[in-house]
Formats: sequence, C-alpha cells, structure tokens
Amino acid sequence: MKYWPLLVTLVMAWAFIGMSDELSSVVNGLSNIIDYIKGSWPPDLSVIPSLREPMTETFQMGLLGVGLGSVIAIPLSILAASDTTPNLLFYAWSRVAINICRSIPTLLWAILFVAVLGLGPMSGIIALAAHCIGSLGKYFSEGIEATYPKVKDTLEAMEVDGANRLQTVVHGVAPAVAPLFASYIIYYLEWAIREGAILGLVGAGGLGLRLTMSIRMFKRHETAAIVLVLLIIVTVIDFFSRLVRKQILEANV
Repeated sequence: MKYWPLLVTLVMAWAFIGMSDELSSVVNGLSNIIDYIKGSWPPDLSVIPSLREPMTETFQMGLLGVGLGSVIAIPLSILAASDTTPNLLFYAWSRVAINICRSIPTLLWAILFVAVLGLGPMSGIIALAAHCIGSLGKYFSEGIEATYPKVKDTLEAMEVDGANRLQTVVHGVAPAVAPLFASYIIYYLEWAIREGAILGLVGAGGLGLRLTMSIRMFKRHETAAIVLVLLIIVTVIDFFSRLVRKQILEANV
C-alpha cells in the first residue's frame, strides 16, 4: 500500500502530459466563455411563464424514469447479491444485465430510444430508467452484501422458525436495507432532473429540449433564464431530499 501514492502520482502525471497540448485551447477559450456570459446577462425572466410545461415534463420524466428503474433494480439486485441470489446462473445473468445498463451512457440510451420511439419525453423516461437499472442495481446489490452479515443471526433464526428463502429476504433483509435504498433513490431523482437538461440535446423532451433550442437559436438571455430555473429546481430538490434522507435515518436509529 505504501507505493500507491507514487503510482497514483505517476498515472496523473502521464494523463496531464498527454493532455498538455490542449491546455492552450482552454486558456484561449476563457475569453470566449466570459464574453458569452456577459452577453447572456441579464436573464430574460419574461420567458419563465412559458417554461411551466417543459418544467412539468422534466419532473415527470425524472419521477417515472427513476421510479421504473428502481422497481426493476430492486429484484435484480437481490439476484445480483451473492448472499441472496438463488443460484450462480441467476447471479451471473443479473450481473451482466446490470453492467450493460450502466456501461451505456444515458445520452446514448436516449439517442437509441429516440431512434426507435421518436422525439419526446417517453424516450427520455426509458433512457433514465435504463441507466437507473444498472446504477441502482449495482448499489443495491452491494448494499445487500454489506448488510447481510449484520442480520445473519436474525435470518438464521427465521429459518429455524420455518421461514423460506423468500420470506427471509422480504422480512429480514429488506427492512435492513430500506433506508439505504431510499437514500439512493432520492439521490437519483436529483440526478434525473439534472440529466434531463442533457437529454434535451437529442430531443428527449423536457426543459432540456427548450434549453437546447435556445442555445442553437443564439437566444442568450433566454438561455440564461432557463439555466437559472434549472439551478433553482436542483437546489430546491436537494434541500428537500436532504430533509427526507434525514428523516429516514432518524427513523431507523
């Protein structure tokens, strides 16, 4: 372990040297960034009333995408956890499914579903759900594996009383991991709202689509207003998610 700092330093130095030629373009681009920000100020707040529909669409995309992804990720994570999976075949296939879902970027999922389903929020919902299945499936399965040893005695007692494997998972493992699962789901709801702005680049609907259109049409003041609205939305969601996570943790102390 004592050589890890040196190894990390060498790897970072190698990466820095490889990208050193690009530093000049970053420095030269700073003036353009400053000019763009100056040209976008002040935000055109008069467009905010017209953002109500895409804002609602973004919330709906996030809720449905994360909700659908969570519903699928929970049973998949049980199969992907070494302590709760029925057998090695289920474990292997569920791990493959999780790795496929999370290895493909959300934007690429959106491009694929836009090509199949056409422009609109449905493509964004399924793209968000696909990524959530992979990411939440991984986090959930690791959470189960980390929690299982702590409740092993309880599970063995349940089995002695005649509980089958499914019953021990539902009544023994699930209550122990529920706060962790809820925390991850809330976090990914925040992520889904932010990601919605990126999915608009490929026409997946929501506030992101309106933002993309404003950028392409060089409506800088309108763009600044939309970015400001996104910032406020994310801040509010972050505030309430912290309260919810705090309540969940306090309820399980």
